[in-house]
Amino acid sequence: MSRAEPGPDGGTVPTRSTRQTWFDHGIIAAALLLLLSGYSTIVEGRDWWITTILVATMTGLTCAIARVLGVRFVAPVAILVELVAIAWIFVPDTLLSIVPTPGTVRGLVDLVSAAQEIIVEEKAPVAAARPIVLVVAASFGLIVVVADLLLQRRRAAPLVGALLLAVFATPALISGETPPVWLFVAVAGLWLVLLRSRTTTPGATRTGSGPALVLGGAALAAAVAFPLVAPDVSAVAASWGKPPPTVFGRGINPMIELGQNLRRNSTATALTYTTTFDEAQYLKVATLRDFSGRSWRPTGQRPGDPTEGRDTVASAIKVEGGTTRISIDQLRSSMLPVPYPSLNTVSGLDGDWRFSRVGMTLTSRDGDSRGQTYSVPSIDVQPTAEQMRAAPTYSDPSLDSYLELPRSMPSIIANTARQVTADADNDYDRVLALQTFFRDGDFRYSETAPVADDYDGNGVDVIAEFLQKKAGYCVHFSSAMAVMARTLGIPSRIAVGYAPGSAGAVDDEGRTVYTNTSDDLHAWTEIHFAGVGWVRFDPTTTIGDATSFVEPVRDTPEPEPSDAPTTQAPAPQRGADRLDDTTAAPVTDDSATAPRSAIVTLAALLVVGALPWLVRSLRRRWRLSRGRDDVEPLWRELEDVARDFKVPASAADTPRGFAARLARQPGVDQASLEALLRRVEQVRFSRGEQPAGDGVSDLVAVERSLRDGATTRRRVLATLLPQSLTGRTPVTGVADSGRLAT
Repeated sequence: MSRAEPGPDGGTVPTRSTRQTWFDHGIIAAALLLLLSGYSTIVEGRDWWITTILVATMTGLTCAIARVLGVRFVAPVAILVELVAIAWIFVPDTLLSIVPTPGTVRGLVDLVSAAQEIIVEEKAPVAAARPIVLVVAASFGLIVVVADLLLQRRRAAPLVGALLLAVFATPALISGETPPVWLFVAVAGLWLVLLRSRTTTPGATRTGSGPALVLGGAALAAAVAFPLVAPDVSAVAASWGKPPPTVFGRGINPMIELGQNLRRNSTATALTYTTTFDEAQYLKVATLRDFSGRSWRPTGQRPGDPTEGRDTVASAIKVEGGTTRISIDQLRSSMLPVPYPSLNTVSGLDGDWRFSRVGMTLTSRDGDSRGQTYSVPSIDVQPTAEQMRAAPTYSDPSLDSYLELPRSMPSIIANTARQVTADADNDYDRVLALQTFFRDGDFRYSETAPVADDYDGNGVDVIAEFLQKKAGYCVHFSSAMAVMARTLGIPSRIAVGYAPGSAGAVDDEGRTVYTNTSDDLHAWTEIHFAGVGWVRFDPTTTIGDATSFVEPVRDTPEPEPSDAPTTQAPAPQRGADRLDDTTAAPVTDDSATAPRSAIVTLAALLVVGALPWLVRSLRRRWRLSRGRDDVEPLWRELEDVARDFKVPASAADTPRGFAARLARQPGVDQASLEALLRRVEQVRFSRGEQPAGDGVSDLVAVERSLRDGATTRRRVLATLLPQSLTGRTPVTGVADSGRLAT
C-alpha cells in the first residue's frame, strides 16, 4: 500500500506512485491543450499556440520531474524555469549569456504594459503581438503550476475541475462567443477520468468510485444540454469584447482610436454623399497640428493663427467651386465630415454647428451627427506644377507651430527625409518625392502588422520602426510624412476623416452616390504653400489618390509607329482601395515567437531532462575518483545505485544486511559484492586501515550486473530520474542481517 503523508489541508494524501504522477499530469496537459483552442476567439493566428504549448509543456514537465524526484519546493522551481524560458523567448537581448539580468525584468514588464494597452484599446480577437503572446503563454504556464499544487491536495479532483472550468469560460466572457459543445465534453471527460483515478483506493474494489462517476456523468449531460436552452454568453470583460469607442467623439484623440476602429470585425455605413465635382471627395473631420513626439493631438486655436480658405488663394491660381451633399447614417459624433476647403457655410443642419478657423472643420458643443443631412459649398484649388514650385511653404511666423518637433528623435527619420528629397530643388518636388517614396516604394498597407510587431501608434519611435518594417496603415504613413516634412522645414499637419469611398447608384439628378463605411476611416498629410493654402497629400499606399498638378506641356518628338499592339493601363480606381490583410505580405519574422520559442523550449526541456542525470553522473565520478584511496565513497555510491533501482532497504541495515538484500537481486555479481563488503567491513570494524587495491573495479562490476538484471524501464528511470538525488529509499519494516549467498 501507499503510505500517507500530511496534506496541505490537514488531511492525508496517499503518496502517488511515479506512474500515477505522470498520469495526473498527462490528464492536465491534455485538458489544457484542448482548452487552448478556445482562445482563438480572442487572439488571432496560430503562432501563439506553439509558444504557449511549449512553455506550458516545459513547466508541466518540470513539475512532474520534481514530484517524482521528491523536490520539496516544486512551484518556485517551476516558476523560475518558466521565467527563464520566457526571457529566452521574448527578451533574449537582455540576457547575460543565458542568465536573466535586471534588464530582463524591465523588458518583460514593458511587454506586459504593452499588452495592457492592447487589451484596453483593441477588440477581440486581437493580433498575436509579442506582448499578447507573452501574457497568454505565461498565464498557461502558471495555470500548470497551480494545477500541480492542486493535485497535491486531498480533494484534488473538484479543485482541478474548478480550475479547468475557469480556463474554459475565460475566452467566452471576453469575446461573448459561446464555446463549442465538443470542447466542453472533451475536457469534462478528461476530468472524469482524473476524478476516477483520484477516488479509487489502491487495492480496494472499484465500487467506491461509482457514485462519483454517476454524479459526474449526470452533471456532464446536464451541462451539455444547458447551452441549448440558455441564452448566448455575453462579453463581460471590462475591455476585450466591447465595440471600440467612436473615433470622432468629444474629448477623443482620433489618431488613437483610428487604428482600433479600422480593425473592427464588422463594417458599418457611416454616410453617403453626392457632389457636383467631377471627382469623389475626401471628407475631413479633424485637424491635428500639435505633436509632442509621442502622439499627434487635435488642433486647438491659438492667437495669431492664419485664416484659411478662398481668401488665402492667390488670384493667379485657378479655383473651381462645387457643392457636396452629405447624409449621415451610423456616424455618431459632435464633428461632421466636410470637404476642404469649404466656404465656411453649411445648410440643412439641425442644431448649433460652427466652423473652426484652423482646419475649417465643423463641430458642435452639444450637437449630434445622427440623421443629419446637409450641403457644404467648397472649392477645388487647381494650381499648376510651375505655380506650386514657385510657392514657398514657409511664409509667415504664424506657421511656426506647424514646424514643431521634439528635441530628440531617431536619426533615421531626418536622414531618410534628406535621402528621399536629395534630387529636389524646391519644396513642391520634395513633398512629391516623400509621397512617391511611400506610395510607390516597398511599403505595404497592413492594419495588423504594426500591432503584431509592437510598433502601433504615431510617435517618433513608432515612425522610426515603421520606416524599417515598411508596413502599416494610414496613421503611420501620414505621421511619417508629416514629421519628415517638418525635418525639412516644411509646415505640415494631419487631417483625419474619410477617404473618397466607393461609387454606387446614380440619384435622380444624375449624380453618383458615394458611400463611406467605417473601413474608409483615413488620415492624410496636409502641406502649406503660400498663395495656395493647405494642400492634401496622401502617402498611404493603395488608398485614395496621390496628389499632383498639371505639368507644363513640352514639345517632344512623336514616337515612330510600332507594329506591336498597344495596351492601355487601367485608370486608377478612386476611393479607399484597401488591401485585404489576408493577401498582404506576412508579418515579418521578427514578430514570430513560435520558431524561437520552439528552439528555446526544446533546449530547456533537454536541460531540465538531463539535469538529474548530469548531477548523478558528476557525483558518481567524484566518488570513483576518491574511492581509490577510501572505500566509503564507493559504498555510498553502491547504496545510491540500490536506491536508483528501487532495491528495498532499512534504516537499521548493517553493511552485511544491506549486501544480503542486494545479493537477492537478479544477476548480481556475488563475488564482486562480497569483495567490496569485506573491504568496507575491514575499514569500519578494524583500525581503519585501507586494504590493498581500491575496490573501484568491484563496484563497477556490481553496478553493471545490477543494471543488466533490471528491466529496460527500470534502467531508463534509474538513469533519467535517479531516486538517490532525493535521499528517499524504499524502506522495509525490519532490517535483514542475512548472509550473502555463496
